[in-house]
Amino acid sequence: MATTTRTKKTAAPAPRTAAAGSKKSLSRNTKKIKAKSRAVIRDVEAGSSVDCVYCDERVKFQAKMRNKQVICNVYVSGSWNRVEHFHAECYGPAGEPYGPADVGTDHRRAAANAAPASVAPPAPPARASRRAKSA
Repeated sequence: MATTTRTKKTAAPAPRTAAAGSKKSLSRNTKKIKAKSRAVIRDVEAGSSVDCVYCDERVKFQAKMRNKQVICNVYVSGSWNRVEHFHAECYGPAGEPYGPADVGTDHRRAAANAAPASVAPPAPPARASRRAKSA
């Protein structure tokens, strides 16, 4: 005779509801923020190898020139799609397709470009040796 074990089925847990008299609801009615395309102005970095969308020329790094570029994060239907690069001079004639470019948002280089907090005083002049005085 084979023995079988019966397992007791447990009922599904009751749905959670707000406590009586509570003003808070457990349902979350948070609105999802839809991402929007935007443009920022950045320095052209060494090793950059991108082409300007407007003029199809290379966005070049030149050490002594400190060239600027406009970088645009493009979102389609709320999802990130691509990045587009413009010369800073080309973004205006292109019609600012992603709105005005933000200028002061590059926090990555703020520490590198900041002036030193304090400058150490110059070292005192060296004293002449005693032998030099007796000669």
